[in-house]
Amino acid sequence: MESFRAFTPTHAAVIVTFLAVTGALVFARRRLGDEKRRAAFDRALGVLAALIYVVVNAWPLRPKHFSLEWSLPLHVCDITTLVVPVALLTRSRHARALVYFWGIGLSTQGFITPDLRDGPARIGFWMFWLAHFSVVGGAVYEVAARGYRPTWRDYRFAAAAGLMYVALVLPLDVLLGVNYGYVGPAMPGQPSIVDALGPWPYRVAVMIVLAAVATALLMLPWDLAARLRRRDGLAAQNVGAT
Repeated sequence: MESFRAFTPTHAAVIVTFLAVTGALVFARRRLGDEKRRAAFDRALGVLAALIYVVVNAWPLRPKHFSLEWSLPLHVCDITTLVVPVALLTRSRHARALVYFWGIGLSTQGFITPDLRDGPARIGFWMFWLAHFSVVGGAVYEVAARGYRPTWRDYRFAAAAGLMYVALVLPLDVLLGVNYGYVGPAMPGQPSIVDALGPWPYRVAVMIVLAAVATALLMLPWDLAARLRRRDGLAAQNVGAT
C-alpha cells in the first residue's frame, strides 16, 4: 500500500491502534501501586518519546529526503513532539500545558484529516503516525494516568505560546513560500478544515480564533469540576457551622 487516504480501513485501523496502545499505557501505569515504579515508567516513556522525536525529525533532514516544504521540524505537531518528553521527564507545568492544549486541541486534527500521502509501505506513513501517537497519546496520558489537571493560567500560557508561534512561523512561511503550521499562503496537501476557512491571509485570523475556542473548550470540564468542588466545600462548611 503505497498511498494513504482518509476515512478508509487503514485510517480506521490507525485510530483503533492508537486507542488500544494509549489505553494500555494508561492502564499499566495506574496498576503500578508504588510511586517509584510509576516514576520509572514515566521516565521510560519519556526516553521513548525523545527517541521518537529524534527519529521522526531526523529522517526528513537526510539529503535524499530533504524538502524545504516539509522537512523542517516547524509544524505544531513537531514542536509538541519535543515537549512531550520534557513533560514526562521533568513534570514541568508549562510543558504539560502545551502537551495538553496543543496535543488535544490542535494535533488531533491530524487524526481526523491527516495531511498524509504515504501508505503503510512507505516510511513516511510510520513517521507521521509515530509523531501523532506521541503527541495526542502523551496528552491523554498526562490527564488519565498522571493526573494533570489544567487551569486557566495554563490555558493562557498555551494561548500566548500559540500566538508567539504564529508570529514567528508566519513570516518564515511567506519568505520561503512554505506552509508550516498551515498559516502560509499554500493549502494543505490533503483536504482539511483549512479548505473551508477562506482565502489567505484572512484565514489565518480565523484559524487563531478557532484554535483559541477549541483549546478553551478543553478547560470547561475542569472549570466546572472546580466550581462544583468549591460549592460542595462551602456547603460542608455551612453544615459544620450549624
